[in-house]
Amino acid sequence: MSTTRMMSVRSLFLRLNHDRTLRKTTDIIGKNDLWLTEGQLVVGAERFIKLNGYQKIEFNQNFNQGGNQFISPIVGYRNSSQGYLNEYVNQVQDDEYMQKQNQVAQLMDVERKPSGVFEGSSSNIATAVCLINSKIQDYDLGFFGHVESILYDIIDSYENTNLILVTDSLSYLSITSKEEVGVTVENLMEEGLHMLFINEKYDYAFFEKYDDIIERPITVYGA
Repeated sequence: MSTTRMMSVRSLFLRLNHDRTLRKTTDIIGKNDLWLTEGQLVVGAERFIKLNGYQKIEFNQNFNQGGNQFISPIVGYRNSSQGYLNEYVNQVQDDEYMQKQNQVAQLMDVERKPSGVFEGSSSNIATAVCLINSKIQDYDLGFFGHVESILYDIIDSYENTNLILVTDSLSYLSITSKEEVGVTVENLMEEGLHMLFINEKYDYAFFEKYDDIIERPITVYGA
């Protein structure tokens, strides 16, 4: 039987990162071996997208409506009238629920243009565009500038579309402890960037606001 409860964000990430933190102190492994690969993060993002009611998923989609052309490794489409996204989940997805979400995928194809751009302002299709960066440890002007450019393109050129930066849950420490990294992420999230942290078990923590990463208790959905 599933339950919901409140947990501090710091406690949540200690839980998300516990196994790999333990491995780091007990095993002889390289630092890079602790971090998830881009492929693992795409799998985790796909799980997140399916669990949160996105009925249509596409991979390696090209976006060229704005000033910058870019490719998103994974994109989700869903009916925007559905509820808010789960902040944190550590359950195996429910097969029956997943089947129900897949049943409407063909209807989504009818409503959506082949290019992924929607007709008119009345479209009820919401789009989640994912960018992947496994390891956020230090301030990287090139990377954060790239994210900022894509974010502004999405705001200006794509309707009902959100940009999600998908990263390893180990990145949480740098974001919250290194001022330059934290300030940059905070500014991007104030402009509309969302953050998705994933661990090696594909548990995740999702945030729409930077304040929630720093100080506010988070709702935990678990067994």
